[in-house]
Parts: sequence; C-alpha cells; structure tokens
Amino acid sequence: MAEHERQGFFQRLKQGLKKTHQSVVRRIEELTLGKREIGPELIDRLEEILITADLGAATVHELIETIKWKVARKELEDAEHIQTLIKHELFTILQQHECPLIIPADQKPFVILTVGVNGTGKTTTIAKLAHLFKAQGRSVMLAAADTFRAAAIEQLEVWAHRVGCSLVKHKPGADPSAVAFDALKSARARHTEVLIIDTAGRLHTKLPLMEEVKKLNRILSREHPGAPHETLLVLDAT
Repeated sequence: MAEHERQGFFQRLKQGLKKTHQSVVRRIEELTLGKREIGPELIDRLEEILITADLGAATVHELIETIKWKVARKELEDAEHIQTLIKHELFTILQQHECPLIIPADQKPFVILTVGVNGTGKTTTIAKLAHLFKAQGRSVMLAAADTFRAAAIEQLEVWAHRVGCSLVKHKPGADPSAVAFDALKSARARHTEVLIIDTAGRLHTKLPLMEEVKKLNRILSREHPGAPHETLLVLDAT
C-alpha cells in the first residue's frame, strides 16, 4: 500500500472522530446558547445528549452530578459555561485512569498479546498500535495467531501491508502457539522492538480456548522471560 493511501486511511479515521466531536459540541452549544438559568429541563436534555454520544452511563452520571452540585453551590450559574466544565471534568476523569504503554529499551522484542471476544475490534486495534509505534520510529512485527478463521489472517496481512510492518503467519487451522513461537523467534533474529500477537476471539466460558491462551503464555514466557509483557483485553462499549 502506497504511503499516501496509508495516510488517507488514518486521515479518514481522524475526520470521522472529528465529526462525532463536532456533533456533540454543536448540540451542547445549541442547548446552552443565550441561556442563563440551569434548570432541571436543561440538565435532562444535556444528559440525553451525553448518553447518545456514547460516553457511558457511569461517566454521564458523574458529569451530571457534578453539574448539579456546582449549580446548588452557585459555582455554576451560567448555562454557557457548561461546555467548559464538561471538558475540564472529562480531562480529569481520563487523567485518573491514564495508563501509558511504556516500551522499555532493554526488552526486545516487547511482546503484546491481544485477547477479547469476537467482533470487538482486536485486529483494527492492533493496526492502530502498530501505526503508533511505527510513528515513534520503532520496528514492529505482527503475528497472526488467530488461525481459526482464514479471513482473520488475511485481514491482519492487509493491515500489516498498510502500516508497513512485517507479519508472521501460518496456514488456517495451524497451532496458534506455533505461530507465536515462530514470530518470537523471527522478531529476536531481526532485533524487532515490538511484537504484537493477534488471537482468536473467545469467551471466558470456553475452556479449551482459555487453555489455548495459557499455552500461548507458557511458550512465550519460556522462550522470552517476562513475555508477554502486556496482555491487552479489547472491549466494545456496546
């Protein structure tokens, strides 16, 4: 995939997020513009806007309670200041839960194992991480250890090509642990900085699949002490 095509994808992603942001901001502005009083009706409408923006019920509840508390204490008396308050509170919430993914210079390769149920976006999350690490100047390798679906291997191959990183894959139906083993061996030989391993979607109730994850962990830690250094559980807010 050409460089301009790779940039085009991430530009479209950025534009999509920007549109969502602008839509929420516009609706809040329309709600509060020219208004002074912050009454129950305005707060209810604001809660509805935030819920439909997929902020999550718990986060929206926290924001609304903060607004009510500040209104009661007369710290917030102008509806037009609500947007500024929401920005500040969201920033504070994100800071509380911030957990940077740090890649130590002395751990090569730094192994990331991704897990989750089907359809939550594991593969696209891997692509985003790979793009981020590449942008930081790091060498990245992907491992297609979701061998149950041929489409999963093909999808990861497309992303590896777009992002510009190497890929280790086997035929569909192969042992996922064998893929991880070969990928780790290849990453060490090439002095690759980050190895990201894709795995099949699984529920915690599927014991054979959970045993497979345990096997992956055993092999990785045996061949590369400390690996996997991070296990990322990819979740869908829906």
